[in-house]
Amino acid sequence: MPLNLLTLFITFLKAGGLTIGDGYATVQPLRQALVKSCGWLSEEEFARHLAVVHAMPGIFNINLAVWLGRKLKGWPGSMACLLGMILPAVVILIVFATFFDDFRHFAAVESFLRGARPAIVALIALPCFQLWRQSNITLSTVWIPVGAAIGIGLLGVSPTYIILALTVLGLLYAVMVYNND
Repeated sequence: MPLNLLTLFITFLKAGGLTIGDGYATVQPLRQALVKSCGWLSEEEFARHLAVVHAMPGIFNINLAVWLGRKLKGWPGSMACLLGMILPAVVILIVFATFFDDFRHFAAVESFLRGARPAIVALIALPCFQLWRQSNITLSTVWIPVGAAIGIGLLGVSPTYIILALTVLGLLYAVMVYNND
């Protein structure tokens, strides 16, 4: 498939339709499209870009669309990806805001919402496992994600403090390594 603004828009439009519940649901469809189907990015490039986007403040799927669009086709690519990513959410939001109160008590709607929850969990978990495999975590570095998960999940530490602490530790490590060379 050729890499142009229309194909980027359509690719992100398809992924944007999967953002029910969370933007992380777009990761796997985008990986499939950008890496495997179209070959516009390698698996390593996609993982590297995904790591950068995870560190950005803001709405994940919007950051992902803008970042990947810029990397693939410059600022026009960012706009095409952003429009593709948000269009389904805007349409769904308008429809829900208009009609949800009238339909939320129907058994079919309640069943759909209950059934969508496990699917959303799977769509979020799969990219996490794939990122774990590609991150080259060793026994000497496994304490970082495990410690972050324990700090956030069990101790209730804000993810902001975890990110700040890991940034400071990473900078200190870099200074120590480069000063020894």
